[in-house]
Amino acid sequence: MPRLVHDTSAILDAAVRLLVAGSADAITIAGVIREAGVSSGSVYHRFPTRAALLAAVWNRAVEGFHAELEEHFAGEPVAAAAALGRHTVAWCRAHPADARVLLAGLGAFEPTSWSPESRERREAGQARWDRHVRRLLAGLRAETGRETAELLLVVIDVPYAAVRRYLSAGRDIPANLGDIVERLIRAQLA
Repeated sequence: MPRLVHDTSAILDAAVRLLVAGSADAITIAGVIREAGVSSGSVYHRFPTRAALLAAVWNRAVEGFHAELEEHFAGEPVAAAAALGRHTVAWCRAHPADARVLLAGLGAFEPTSWSPESRERREAGQARWDRHVRRLLAGLRAETGRETAELLLVVIDVPYAAVRRYLSAGRDIPANLGDIVERLIRAQLA
């Protein structure tokens, strides 16, 4: 009889469904086994501990977000900031479950219990993202004369606040919210 192979993505998707239905505390090996309908061996083979599972859920969500948004850092700073805001909303609309992972915050995934490799993977990705943000902020400061705190509020906090109300309530993000966020960012940076 052929051996049934379960996809790692399906296992991680099951973990994210548990988070969406409850919280990161609901992500347990036993819960994922039940939710995914897979054998314990399938899960333990990939994720020998809950910490490994939590790290994989967080890192996959962040890496997916970063991969889709990194290209928008290029170009003129105000246009880049506006594009980042619009595409943050678009990514959250397209990936609401992974957006809920990010909304839960890193601390919910117990990063101090992760393996050194998982922590290094997270830190390397975050360092790359932070370099992009610093370059964008430097360009925006030069172009607009605004302070860093104000720029962070406009570029980072506005898109986050816009999607948070829908994600935390489990509601669909409106189709026009990206347009609204882009207009707000452009108006504030004008």
